[in-house]
Amino acid sequence: MSTAATVLRRTVQTPRLLWNLLRWGRPSRVLLFGPLSLGDDLLCTAVLREARRRGTPFAMMTVRPELFAGNSDPTRLLPIDGYYVSGLRLLGSQVVSPYYVHADPTLSTRDILPPRHIIAEMCRLAGLSGQVALRPYLHLTASEIAGGRRTRRQIAIHSTGLGAAVPYTTKEWGPDRFAAVARLLAADFDLVQLGSARDPALPVALDLRGRTTLRESAAILAASAAFIGLEGFLVHLARAVECPSVVVFGGRARPETFGYSGNLNLYAPVDCSPCGLRTACPHDLKCMAEITPAEVAAAARQLAGRPRAPLAVATAELP
Repeated sequence: MSTAATVLRRTVQTPRLLWNLLRWGRPSRVLLFGPLSLGDDLLCTAVLREARRRGTPFAMMTVRPELFAGNSDPTRLLPIDGYYVSGLRLLGSQVVSPYYVHADPTLSTRDILPPRHIIAEMCRLAGLSGQVALRPYLHLTASEIAGGRRTRRQIAIHSTGLGAAVPYTTKEWGPDRFAAVARLLAADFDLVQLGSARDPALPVALDLRGRTTLRESAAILAASAAFIGLEGFLVHLARAVECPSVVVFGGRARPETFGYSGNLNLYAPVDCSPCGLRTACPHDLKCMAEITPAEVAAAARQLAGRPRAPLAVATAELP
């Protein structure tokens, strides 16, 4: 970039940076994942909790402040603004983006997965050490929790992750299989479907696709005997509100990397797993085909039969 262009860019950016600094201040430590990171913003609550416990708290940059309502772990919530981020770095603030996976340079459709649980990896990237709890947090009010009870024998279910901002076809188990699970459970439970309005409909007692806010979905999960779904945001949300989940993992990643204790994680360790692939499975998702609707329904019955209590929390030790 030419000197004149650099001067012009800085001239344009400076008023915006100064406005953000006057309005939001200059925090010394900031956590930032990005505007598309719905599940990852929620995972950041684990980093925020561990950092505050150590007396080194972060501010949080997010476009979803509702995920952090009632949460005292971040020092403040900030908007995501590229000029502001650049200015904070120039002024000496530590801005941490704890990206726990990276693209494989030899194959564009593959992720290089971390050697530890993703929350532990995020904490490590944020400069934390010692024991960390492997769970996210979301704080609901009493009235929100009360509103989450929609049916008498409530199990929440989600049919696909293709409505996510960044969809991974290798996580898909198929709506027909989820529909079979719903039919297997229908005699004993009222299933409540969550997700995007574009998700395939399932034969459920209550269809709430596209009709709930993030916090309403969290409240429904908090009031449910179990959640059934794929590895992704709603599993993290369920864990944040103490709802046990049946998670169809297939073979993209191991439950030890993305899962939680207290859940029943269904994983098919075929010879090509964990592959880290996002799309273009060369084996027609044989790992998913090995997980049957009967297994998923049986796991949901097992979870629903347990007394509701806080879920077990796994920990990791960071050097």
